[in-house]
Amino acid sequence: MPDPSGSAPLRVVVTTALGAQPLEGASVSVSTAPDETGARTLLYAVTTDQGGMTPPMELSTPPRANSLTPDGGTPYALYTVEIERPGYTPLAALHIAMFDGVPSVLPVALTPLPENAPTDEADLTATGNPQVLYQAAPIEEE
Repeated sequence: MPDPSGSAPLRVVVTTALGAQPLEGASVSVSTAPDETGARTLLYAVTTDQGGMTPPMELSTPPRANSLTPDGGTPYALYTVEIERPGYTPLAALHIAMFDGVPSVLPVALTPLPENAPTDEADLTATGNPQVLYQAAPIEEE
């Protein structure tokens, strides 16, 4: 588990395939990366708004100081994000890396299912490398 001395907000933007249109009402869950036994802890379960965006979700990270020296420890925390919406193939993004104080946006494009098709298994997006995120502009409080 990461040292909770740091944190960063994550937002997920869900669109149709190729980013053509935002998807309102998609279910997004964020959990810890699996531990040695494969167990995860659910941290957030939210729904996208009409723009296809989740509210900001504040996630724990190791302190920024970990990135200042080669032996400073892992400078990021890993999370799993799962997205689903009826009529679309569910998707799970593994190894989402979050750094202390760096707001991030995870773009997700869901693929529509053929008409009257049963829901497919989740499309697991995973390599040995962390998922690509885009640095977001600071989130302004309303």
